[in-house]
Amino acid sequence: MVQGAESSAWLKEHIQGHRALVGSVVAVGATCLAVLWLVIVPEKATTTTGMQALTIRYAHSLCWALLAAAAGTYAVRAPAGTTRILTWAALGAYAAFLAALFL
Repeated sequence: MVQGAESSAWLKEHIQGHRALVGSVVAVGATCLAVLWLVIVPEKATTTTGMQALTIRYAHSLCWALLAAAAGTYAVRAPAGTTRILTWAALGAYAAFLAALFL
């Protein structure tokens, strides 16, 4: 068990040491996914109307865009509160997407 804790601490330290690179790579990947999910839209978006259709069509992309922004703020060492707010907002966007998709 100690060995697992040591490797976890090593990984965290390694990521912190390469923060700009890790944050940038994650930001680029999340941006690509945000664009992808603008193009690929669940079929249910065409059979619903109003706010539900809007949420299904755009909330998934919004989630990834917010995660990209959070990764970017992490990379440039913005205040942790800013990164935290963006990640919570991404979770909220994804929850709205799932709710609209399955209701």
